[in-house]
Amino acid sequence: MVVVTGNSPEIVAGVAGNRLDLGVVTLPVSARSLAVSPLLIDPLVAIAPAGRQWRRARALTPKELARHPLIFYEPGGTIRRVIDEWFRRGGATPRVAMELGNAEAIKKLVGAGLGLSLSPRMAVTAEVKAGTRAAIPLSPPLARGLAVVTRRDNPENPALRVVLAALEELKAARARRSRMTRASTSKPR
Repeated sequence: MVVVTGNSPEIVAGVAGNRLDLGVVTLPVSARSLAVSPLLIDPLVAIAPAGRQWRRARALTPKELARHPLIFYEPGGTIRRVIDEWFRRGGATPRVAMELGNAEAIKKLVGAGLGLSLSPRMAVTAEVKAGTRAAIPLSPPLARGLAVVTRRDNPENPALRVVLAALEELKAARARRSRMTRASTSKPR
């Protein structure tokens, strides 16, 4: 089995063209030859260097973020379209300082103080926990949907079955955590 990374449209084309067995991509996806199975909802956050200014920042709006230099994903990817649409709905034009195709590079540039960015929360969990980046909620909230795409006409092989089972377990585990979180926050204290 080979693992590749890329923008969602590239991954979808690889699966549709039978060059990849499956893809985990940002929704929406439309291709008749593909089976699309929703996986999870992935909240996005603003990320900033780990300075005191950002540690207790309240949720940022598109207009507030647009005042800062921003380091974005490159155009053409679905996550970039999701982010651009959030700014458009918020009536703001972002000050894009850099556009990159690599989330790790974006996080490093943010950490160096060269700008802020929007990132999936799961992509910055380690940095926030280590205290090297700050994650600030967005207002209104923004999230992307992730899905697994496979060809409808491809038989599952043993390796593919193992990967699909692991992704289903991830989906189930996240659903359990979400239910537990909702239950614990809704209990009277």
